[in-house]
Amino acid sequence: MTEKSKLLSIGDMSKLTGAGIHALRYYERKNLLKPAYTDPESGYRYYSIDQIFFVEIIMFCVELDIPLKELANFVDADDTVDFQNFFAQGKEIAERKLKSLKSRLNLINEIEQGIALSKLHRDGKIYSKEIPEKIFYVKPCGCSVIEDKNLLEIAKLFKDIEDVPYYEDGYGLLEFGFLCEYSPAGRQHYVFAEFPKKVAGENIMVIPAGTYFCKQSTAIQLDKAPEIFSEYLAGRDSYLAIETDIFTGKSKINNPLCELRVIATDYLCKRPPGYKYLPVN
Repeated sequence: MTEKSKLLSIGDMSKLTGAGIHALRYYERKNLLKPAYTDPESGYRYYSIDQIFFVEIIMFCVELDIPLKELANFVDADDTVDFQNFFAQGKEIAERKLKSLKSRLNLINEIEQGIALSKLHRDGKIYSKEIPEKIFYVKPCGCSVIEDKNLLEIAKLFKDIEDVPYYEDGYGLLEFGFLCEYSPAGRQHYVFAEFPKKVAGENIMVIPAGTYFCKQSTAIQLDKAPEIFSEYLAGRDSYLAIETDIFTGKSKINNPLCELRVIATDYLCKRPPGYKYLPVN
């Protein structure tokens, strides 16, 4: 019989490792950490000094978000652990997590830069900025772009993006909002959500890179774009107007600041081959 005097109580094991008592019992239920001795009368659990090392390994898995069932796959029936293969897999998981954390940090930096930029243009004046080519997933909507149903369409667009294999972790901040395409044939309103990379297919619109004229507002002003930017659109009959939410230092949850943008084009938006043009109102 094991001498209890040479063992650690579950409370002692918790204090030495930092693992909570409930966590230690959970590890036991998952067949990861069996007590060295369980008192048959009291049910108290006792652990050996050597088991401290394995508890730390389990906590290491938890910290790296490695599912404990993955660790269990490397433990044989006789409690032998295949550490070599386990750490090889653990390294892959840790590297993926590190990449993900770096991408999220880059995203935070991007948001902070956007906040700093928005502060420069809170005076309501028109300003210009360079914007790279973007890929929008669009759906036509009625001329009244303020309708709540159109906002729901945007939510559906993001859901569609999550469901396709084109989404890649680490891409920057994705935009969503309203778009109006003006041409000699008329105009067409859309709701849009940005794709993280170039794809082909229907409902995909390639938004050209270039110098955009912009204006900040707390109200949707997409239909007023021709009037607001009349000086910059003089003589142009083909252009895009885009409205999307932007980050500010402080913002109301239900009424964020918007940025209205326009860019003049000599052609309708460039689209991938085989794209079927959506009808113009």
